Amino acid sequence: MCKRLVIGCVLSVSVALAQSNVGQIAGKVFDPSGAVVPQSQITLREAGTGFTRTTTSDAAGYYIFPALPAGVYDLRAEAVGFRALERKGIVLDAASRRVVDLTLEVGPVSEAVSVTAAVEQVQLSSGEVARLISDRQLSNLALNGRNYAQLLRLIPGAVATTVDPFNLGLSTTGQRINGIRSNSIYFLMDGVDNMDNGGNSNAIVNPNLDAIAEIKILTSSYSAEFGGRAGAMINVVTKSGTREFHGSLFEFVRNDAWDARSFFAREMPPLRFNDFGWTLGGPFFIPGKFNADRQKVFFFAGQEWKYNHLGETRLSMVPTAAERAGDFRESSLAAPRDPLAGNQPFPDRRVPPARFSKNGPALLKPYPLPNFSGPGGNLSRNGVSRTDTREDLLRVDYYLSSKTQLMYRWTHDEWDIWNAFQGGNTGIIPGGRPRPGFTTVASISHTLSPTSLNYFSFSVTANQIKGSPRNEALRRDVLGLTYPEVFPVNQCQVGPNLNVAGFTGYTVGDRIQNLNTTFQWRDDFSRVIGSHAVKFGAQITRSRKDQNRSGGNDNGTVTFNTSAARTSRNVIADVLLGNFQSYTEGQQDSWWWARFNQWEFYAQDSWRAHRRLTLELGLRYNIIGPIYSALGNFTTFAPRWFDRSRLPLVNPADGAILAPGDPYNGIVIFGSGFPKAAQGRLPEAADPALRALFRGLPRGGFQTNYRNFGPRFGFALDPGGSGKVAIRGGFGIFYDLMRTDYLGGTSGNPPFALSASIYDGNIDNPAGGAARKFPPSLSAIAERMPAPMVISYNLGYQRQLPGEVVMDLSYVGTLGRRLTRTRNINQLREGTRLNPPYSTMSPNALRPYLGYADISMQENADNSNYNSLQVAFNRRLSRGLTFGVSYTFARTLDTTGGSPQNAYFARADYGLSSIHRKHVLNFNYVYELPWLRRHRIAWIRQVFGGWDVSGITFYQSGAPNSVTVPVDVARIGVSSSRATVIADPVLPKSERTLARWFNTEAFLPPERMPPGRFGNSGRNILIGPGFNQWDLALLKNFRLGETRALQFRAESFNVWNHPSFTGINTTVRFDAQGRPTQNYGAVNASGPGRVLEFGLKLLF
Repeated sequence: MCKRLVIGCVLSVSVALAQSNVGQIAGKVFDPSGAVVPQSQITLREAGTGFTRTTTSDAAGYYIFPALPAGVYDLRAEAVGFRALERKGIVLDAASRRVVDLTLEVGPVSEAVSVTAAVEQVQLSSGEVARLISDRQLSNLALNGRNYAQLLRLIPGAVATTVDPFNLGLSTTGQRINGIRSNSIYFLMDGVDNMDNGGNSNAIVNPNLDAIAEIKILTSSYSAEFGGRAGAMINVVTKSGTREFHGSLFEFVRNDAWDARSFFAREMPPLRFNDFGWTLGGPFFIPGKFNADRQKVFFFAGQEWKYNHLGETRLSMVPTAAERAGDFRESSLAAPRDPLAGNQPFPDRRVPPARFSKNGPALLKPYPLPNFSGPGGNLSRNGVSRTDTREDLLRVDYYLSSKTQLMYRWTHDEWDIWNAFQGGNTGIIPGGRPRPGFTTVASISHTLSPTSLNYFSFSVTANQIKGSPRNEALRRDVLGLTYPEVFPVNQCQVGPNLNVAGFTGYTVGDRIQNLNTTFQWRDDFSRVIGSHAVKFGAQITRSRKDQNRSGGNDNGTVTFNTSAARTSRNVIADVLLGNFQSYTEGQQDSWWWARFNQWEFYAQDSWRAHRRLTLELGLRYNIIGPIYSALGNFTTFAPRWFDRSRLPLVNPADGAILAPGDPYNGIVIFGSGFPKAAQGRLPEAADPALRALFRGLPRGGFQTNYRNFGPRFGFALDPGGSGKVAIRGGFGIFYDLMRTDYLGGTSGNPPFALSASIYDGNIDNPAGGAARKFPPSLSAIAERMPAPMVISYNLGYQRQLPGEVVMDLSYVGTLGRRLTRTRNINQLREGTRLNPPYSTMSPNALRPYLGYADISMQENADNSNYNSLQVAFNRRLSRGLTFGVSYTFARTLDTTGGSPQNAYFARADYGLSSIHRKHVLNFNYVYELPWLRRHRIAWIRQVFGGWDVSGITFYQSGAPNSVTVPVDVARIGVSSSRATVIADPVLPKSERTLARWFNTEAFLPPERMPPGRFGNSGRNILIGPGFNQWDLALLKNFRLGETRALQFRAESFNVWNHPSFTGINTTVRFDAQGRPTQNYGAVNASGPGRVLEFGLKLLF
């Protein structure tokens, strides 16, 4: 019934717009006495393009211009018996609503009164919390890596979770906003999706700074027309062309010779960074033929290249030439013994080549010969890793008429990522992953009547990742490997990964393929009804992600150490003889074709209830479909189908399965059967025995929830009627998506991904060893997964201050409910292995669900809460100065933030969130130094005038930390747990040092902790060091005529070279005398030192 109702709504409502890229200007027309003036003719003109639109005020004196692109506008109002009124320079941001009331003076209409709008105004049209990053800030602030994501730190409520903001890509993991998780942040570009739908934390494209007009950030209680995620919405608006040609040429460079090393680094790694490109925008016209008046078609285009090459030196331990030849006379390794002769020593410490296995020596071929003598290894390798990107952008705006506008924008990013040490420190296996991606959008806006308008758009966002081993010398045929593999499905036909005790191993790697595509259809319908501006719309999103399960180990992994049954007691001799301790191999490189659909509908009413009061009333309805695989290979573990009468027999000593029970006990395949797409693509689809694993679950694992209603409310009150003070507030409920990779992980469960484990065999015939099966780990999804929900609320006070400054003082809070976490439902309970006989048994022999190791259950059950005081002072450019100051005093609490320590009592993890930062202070500014800019002598004006200075100053409290012990105190078969605290761990500031940041004696040594129980310390009870950073830029502008300038830039990040400490060692370790050891309690990491960057830009 619900589904039929939804389909009916789709047919009756136009296809959808959720997060609009357009704004509106609205207001009322009054006479000098305050009475409304109906039937006034209002004309709107965009200054850059000359585009005009006309409307008429209604009987209540109300007018509105909806669906306007960001820009600077002029208004003209005319009415019989009144002088014409012109209001100029009205700045409209993307997705914003400006209230512009007009008061006409009595007089002839031929006389006009002209008024210039204020640069910065209080917000009187809504109660939402929204922030703006202007073109001025983007163009003139020093941004590390020329990445706009750094500017997100400037807004109140934002937290930086990494000290070093340098990043060529876009990831939500570097910042949090209003205490909400990173994968709830939504990156948009021109109002449409710009996200990778796998982890919901990376953007597809990172637009050129010179192509961005502004960035609008909605953080709290925004209206019902916006949705898609539960957190902040970050909308990047690209520039459009104007009637005049404008553009830029630029290049920025870095070099390690100019930089300072970080606090703990011994030396600066080699660095070469170049960023160069161009932009051009203007009218598209053919003189006398097409668009001759330059008012209809405009374009904006650009390209940018970034080359970041970072050198690195790594040490490793490799066998010598003599050792590879079986000669250990001068080796520090033990004398090799012959396992076939009663472990008698080989004569003269040599292994005869005749005893070498056919394949063992080939495993050592990839190793370079030693070239270094010193601590840390005998091989020193230099490598250069690189991240090279290229971006192409084109935007076209076509004003068909005063009623119809078209827009098309295409952006393509090409990434080439190369890791010189991808396969390990030996550097023999570099690897790269090209990653092309693009976003494109087409939209049409049409005015149906003076009071009605419709806006429609369609967008596609996609990216692709491809990677495979890049060293041809590692192919099996080149190495000379002839041993038969257990499962002949080696996709790349490369040799195995190698682990050799006491030496540096290598990982050959495997193939990764990933194709991610998102389609969005959106539509808005706006209508003015009296003093109500209503909107109806919907958004349809369809995402797909086709990806293989990388890390499937289809090439195998072989491990050599002296614990093997046939060891020679010399690990390199073992390799030559071929006698391994273990060999593992995956059965197949499984694919999953994830599909996801989301339907969203909304209704929004902006009601001008009074000249001083605006109310925002809205409702958004989300249908978030489960993620499913078009191949039908998503699975879960369902406890209700686990049959304890079909348990395996498990070896209590090591947890190996001695006698199989049901190998798929409790495993359920989503759906009711394999779809047609699986036939011929999925080998398991042809196995009739697997039909029993279909239990009638939905194809996405859980039922679609049709109850995701999100009411929105906001108000804006002008208490004095002056337009200079606003009291604002709002409330809203928002819903979030599930991460696709959570479901993708279930394709690695049996029966779709099996593995073989063989022990004490020979590499010439791995399958001839002792095959042993161990319980597999599983990924699972709970059968009930209600959509994660965030409740957002705010109450604020805005005031316009002298000097074009607006103060904003707000209380902002969020409540997170049903947030996703991972819980190990097969964890042992506290104290299980405390006493004999269980103390000597393998954890896998004691699991609640015998036959499996860890079972990582994804479930929506976590909570969070965030409360903050947010203060901001902002001044848009006026008399050469623009600045912003923001301060946040906040507290963020949550249950686990990921996985609880005790799977049976997750509530014990409730405490400070890992993203909690108590104080955050930001200051950014751009100042055009007024000195000698207009001096009458040209050379003085050129040399000493035209200087600008800009900067960002950032202060932030430290991050919370948990204190742990490196032993299994709880006796549940894990490697660590939280510590036991017996005193106040916080030291007075006067006693804190880098070697002892907190009171280390406040925690018990592991051996004194009560056994069989977790430690009593809470999660995140210690606050680490805070940090501050100053980034400065000095700009010199050389005027080249009226419309051109050459700009030289010198930029410095962390200009004072102040160490920003980022980590403390919180693992409890004491020596025999009770003294802290292994740097326990010490600060152990810091951010980068000072970085210099120089740039040159030609602006025209």
